[in-house]
Amino acid sequence: MPGSSHPPVPHDMRRPSRRPAIRRRVPGWLLAVLLLVPLLVIGGCTLTRGSGEPSSAEQPPSEFVTAAGRGLVLEGQTTRLKAVNFSNQYHRDQDGAELLSSQHHSETDFERAKAIGFNSIRFAFDGDWYVDSPDVFFEWMDQNVAWARQHDLRLILDLHTPIGGFWLDRTSDAVSFDLWSDPRLQQQNADLWRDIAARYKDEPAIAAYDLLNEPVTTDATGEQWQQLARQLVAAVRSEDRNHLLVVGGIYGVNGRYGTAGIDQHFLVDDNNVVYDFHFYEPNEYTHQYASWIEGPVKDGGRYPDPNEILSTGERVLLPQSRIATTFLPTGTSGWAAYDSGIIEIEDSSAVAAVPLLTAQGGMRGTAGFDAITVTEYGPDGTEIRQIINDQLDSNATLDWHQWQSGGDPAALPEFARETAGYQDGGSLSISDAADAETIAGWSNDGHLFKVVPGNKYRIQGYMRGEDIAPSTGEAPRIGLQLDVYAESPGAAGNGFLERDKDYLAHKMAEQLQFGIDNNVPMSVMEFGLVRQAFEMEGKGGDQWVTDVLDLLDENGLSFAYWEYHGTQMGLYLSGTGLPGEPNITLQETLARGLR
Repeated sequence: MPGSSHPPVPHDMRRPSRRPAIRRRVPGWLLAVLLLVPLLVIGGCTLTRGSGEPSSAEQPPSEFVTAAGRGLVLEGQTTRLKAVNFSNQYHRDQDGAELLSSQHHSETDFERAKAIGFNSIRFAFDGDWYVDSPDVFFEWMDQNVAWARQHDLRLILDLHTPIGGFWLDRTSDAVSFDLWSDPRLQQQNADLWRDIAARYKDEPAIAAYDLLNEPVTTDATGEQWQQLARQLVAAVRSEDRNHLLVVGGIYGVNGRYGTAGIDQHFLVDDNNVVYDFHFYEPNEYTHQYASWIEGPVKDGGRYPDPNEILSTGERVLLPQSRIATTFLPTGTSGWAAYDSGIIEIEDSSAVAAVPLLTAQGGMRGTAGFDAITVTEYGPDGTEIRQIINDQLDSNATLDWHQWQSGGDPAALPEFARETAGYQDGGSLSISDAADAETIAGWSNDGHLFKVVPGNKYRIQGYMRGEDIAPSTGEAPRIGLQLDVYAESPGAAGNGFLERDKDYLAHKMAEQLQFGIDNNVPMSVMEFGLVRQAFEMEGKGGDQWVTDVLDLLDENGLSFAYWEYHGTQMGLYLSGTGLPGEPNITLQETLARGLR
């Protein structure tokens, strides 16, 4: 469907509602051009000629950004895309016919982005805007391409929400995964990209096509995204051999974010591709207080922070240092408090610990766990701090993951996030861990903490039992415990890194290994953090941004900061292009790093 001729959109493909809820002096000659462009648009002139094909008279095709080895080149020289995200209010209930009156940004915002030091804009769009009104959609695109060209910026066109899919905000009532099961929707997204490619194939002001933002599939392996990615690549290449493609990895499976146990990245059959990942490490810090995150609004700490640690290798368990509560009795029992008491860690090699909820020794029935706290005391028994206070309500249980160690892999225990608990609407449970050699458990890596030998620690919580019985001759061992670990020689930081630049470098290196192994370029088309990290005393948001920019530079990565306008993460703390509160600290930090 090239050019500006578009078939009618079937009524049943209309989208559902999606409501969740430095200016520089401009030279005179440039000001004249700036005034001319809006007049051309108002008068009906666009970037395209009568057929809808873009003109290539002013900029030859040699000016396209392309992949070369592990980097990008432009006119034979190494280059990097240094972008800011224009989210374009993708999350609002905006009809495609309204795009030309959108208040997200104006031409002035292109000028501001350039003045800060960006050379590109990652330009988000909703596939349903194209469905609503293809002609208006492309008129809006043409206008923004013109502004980008006028201010010597390049656009990275980003399909942020596809036709038939929305998973970016689990709190929204518009969540949909229909894309993965409906071939018609998949074809519509391919047709959208084919139409974009046909229109802009000769337009160097567009740097790249970002084929799909943060795919979360409904299968267990992410194969659904791999198949669709191949379809989208083929659709673009049927019309356009010039433009760089951005292919992101798998961001989630089984309808949820998270890819533990599977490879996030994969290759597509094309040589002009940059493979992308988003970098919000550590997520509990960068997204603290974020309203769209599933779970409670909570404090995510500061940066850097020597008390927050990351495990980087195989953990070396110190079983003699384990701290545990008494065991849950057999039979049926209601919620009751369990307490390890205050126990000293005597082993001088101990460096870290984590709470676990476990059932072992052969169990039938169901054991419930709730309201876990961990407290640290000095050698004299004086309380130092409460390290963990996890009430395990219906939101907090999402941060815990289940596991099984030993025993018959075919005899699987049952794990559940319950909708009722001790004094709230959530808890965790383990049922029928019948194999005596099996250890079944729940853990939360976010609760890993540093320990000090000689200090004392205590784990407390609540448990209940329903028809608990041994599956062998001995009573099962069901309880709360703190597993204690030593250093892991050979691993980064000897197994544990504090929350600092080395931590960030380690997490980034995990992603970059794919590019090294396959000799392909990689990028970070989103990184950023909440306004509280700049506004609250001691949070260290400016240092986090500085360190990430340094790492992006050290690794030669293209990137895009999230986001330009946004009430919680924006350079301007508003959702529109109207005058809004600037995040001065963030803008100054970015300006220094982009020099």
